[in-house]
Amino acid sequence: MNDTKPPVQSLKSLTIASIFATLLAGLILITAILPAEYGIDPTGFGRMTGLTALSTQTTATSQSLTIACPAQNTAENLAQNGQQPPTTQWQDTVKIVVPAGEGLEYKFHLIKGAALEYSWATDGARLYFDFHGEPQGDKTGYFKSYKESTDNQSSGSLSAPFEGSHGWFWENKSSSPVTVVLNTKGSYRILGLM
Repeated sequence: MNDTKPPVQSLKSLTIASIFATLLAGLILITAILPAEYGIDPTGFGRMTGLTALSTQTTATSQSLTIACPAQNTAENLAQNGQQPPTTQWQDTVKIVVPAGEGLEYKFHLIKGAALEYSWATDGARLYFDFHGEPQGDKTGYFKSYKESTDNQSSGSLSAPFEGSHGWFWENKSSSPVTVVLNTKGSYRILGLM
């Protein structure tokens, strides 16, 4: 009979294996999970392999916020008035309050060629706005204006000419806060208030 016993692992080899497993898990976290789930790509590997595109879809869906607003034409209100409800199903809806005498920005991150459809309206008050984009990594302060006006609503679509942040600057020159309801859909990651 052969009395061979299995080798006993030493504390040193178990420690080395644990450290190696922890380092490997950290590497997978940084190169794959963060880019795919959260759009965080410190190494650039996520963009190179297309993993950051997954975060755009996940983030846009998970951050969806729907807010009922009496000023909006709901399908039920339109049907009561004999009108057809719009066929557009928005991906995200957010309510933004622009304080009296102040301005703020609300932005999305889009890759080059990505689409953004939008429609926003206030509770009736007019705001100065500049719908614009800023290239990612640009340090010169360059931005491209797509639409600039003073109005209480705007709608349209954008195919991003470059990768970077795209969105609105609204300025409220009145003495009362103004509420903006912004509806969007497309391929983007919400950056939010800036």
